[in-house]
Amino acid sequence: MTSEAIVLLHGLGASAAAWDRVVPLLPGNVLALDLAGSETIEHDALAVAREIRVAGFESVTVVGHSRGGLVATSLAEQYPALVRRLVLVATTPTISSRLTARGLSEKILRTPLLGDAVWAMLPAKKLRKGLGSAFAPGGPVPEFAVQDLVNTGIRRFRTSTSSIDHYLEERSLSERLAALGCSISVVYGLDDRRVDSAQMALSASSPTIDAYPLPYEGHGAPWSSAGAIAAVINEQVAPSEARRPLPAHSPSLRPVRWTPPRSTDRAREKESVVPMGPIRRVELPGRGPEDVRLDSQGRILTGLHDGRVLRVTLVDETTSTVETLADTGGRPLGIAVVDDSTVLVCDSERGVLRVDLDSGGVEVVLDRLDNVPITFASNIVQAATGNIYFTVSTRRFGFDDFLADLLEHSGTGHLVKLMPDGTARIVVDGIQFANGLTVSDNEEFATVVSSGNFDITRYSLVDSASQPQILIDNLPAFPDNVSVDGDLTWVSMATPRNALHDFVARLPGIIRRVAYSLPEEIRQGEQTTWVIAVDGDGSVVHDLQSPTPDYSMVTSVVRRGAQLILGSISESALAVVDLPEDAS
Repeated sequence: MTSEAIVLLHGLGASAAAWDRVVPLLPGNVLALDLAGSETIEHDALAVAREIRVAGFESVTVVGHSRGGLVATSLAEQYPALVRRLVLVATTPTISSRLTARGLSEKILRTPLLGDAVWAMLPAKKLRKGLGSAFAPGGPVPEFAVQDLVNTGIRRFRTSTSSIDHYLEERSLSERLAALGCSISVVYGLDDRRVDSAQMALSASSPTIDAYPLPYEGHGAPWSSAGAIAAVINEQVAPSEARRPLPAHSPSLRPVRWTPPRSTDRAREKESVVPMGPIRRVELPGRGPEDVRLDSQGRILTGLHDGRVLRVTLVDETTSTVETLADTGGRPLGIAVVDDSTVLVCDSERGVLRVDLDSGGVEVVLDRLDNVPITFASNIVQAATGNIYFTVSTRRFGFDDFLADLLEHSGTGHLVKLMPDGTARIVVDGIQFANGLTVSDNEEFATVVSSGNFDITRYSLVDSASQPQILIDNLPAFPDNVSVDGDLTWVSMATPRNALHDFVARLPGIIRRVAYSLPEEIRQGEQTTWVIAVDGDGSVVHDLQSPTPDYSMVTSVVRRGAQLILGSISESALAVVDLPEDAS
């Protein structure tokens, strides 16, 4: 018999396809099973034990997602000698923690006859909308998830949900885990909309359990945080405190009324004329690689929401290595490569930092401007003279509330110059959400993205009296970070222009305050993968947009040979896209 394996068990209404992003990241023997959805959790566990024995495994790490976590727990209860380690992902600890069970939709579907009739009439669009709560907030619902739910059928759905209740009525998950002798890890999203995150944190609070809370993650971590899940399974990341989600914070808006330019027809198109090539995901051990830059060896540098600075090496078309080099202790955004051992980082919480990639040391270069804390350092460039230029997106809001600034439109962003002697001054003030930045080689002008005004503007760095020059305006999407590629500038297009945003901008401020209270997926707009390249005159030379949900909210782009490397504040991966022949 083969000694060890990793066994993956999916959740309610899903299939083994839920693990498709995780499986390539795991070593050794991996068995992703399709569960029958039996009348009892114990019966499903028995069927899993049989498949493990047939495959010839003597000892397994069992990873269960949602309902699959209960099946994994039952397997460990019934066959303690078989289960070496238990990893539970977004697993319901009690009946009361099942948020969906409290909703009207599940109550109707679990009602005989009525539920059958409603299920039969549900179109795929409705199923997709219902599945929205099963994935990261604001994220896309993959097509396979809709098909899996259709294939499940109402009877198996009803049986599977009832088995959850029966299993937890007998004993809670915490009681069951306390009786096990194997190693236990509990992973849960702090933004889960299907299972109460606070109760999952409680179930993971035992000193014998390793807890892995995932910020900004919902119920579908095996899909939307595949790299983080793989890191836990592979024991490549240390556990942390079993923390609960923080209370929701709603900033106070002081909206400024304005009239956006009428959006072009391009803003309403779903894909580019020249098609974007297939998107290859490079999964990361965390979320939010907001900016991407290259060192002299073509290795990718990026920062995650939890403060880690990573170096990613693309070995070949299917293989990559990911190294954690440092932790800023904040939220790294823009990165400037000084050399292969040093980067400058705009940290939205700590200001401008210098990071030693060899030692992991982090030095605060500047955290106050005019004796006021820097609240949202965004993008950064170091010129040949040693002068550092960086943008501050807003003085009104922190990173988590960037949408509030776009709605408020108060224009408190600026461009800052930091000289080698430590002197800093504001070069340009009043920018509507200052974002991406480039500086000319001769340091005569800086090119700054104004995400709030949908434009990119050049500002003189040698003549303060000269008027700014619009490079390109009325862009069809919210522009974000930029990168220089010879005579071209690549621009990441985060989300298409939002009709709601443009409409409420003209209305009294109270309307925008109400708009900000709407669900995040409505405020953020449509999901797309989109980049453009403009020349020195502001003409669009390349326009590449994919309508697929494979990658979304692109916030950075850099060319690497015949490929583009994309970053995103909402994804848990980088994206690699081959350039069209005429662009490479």
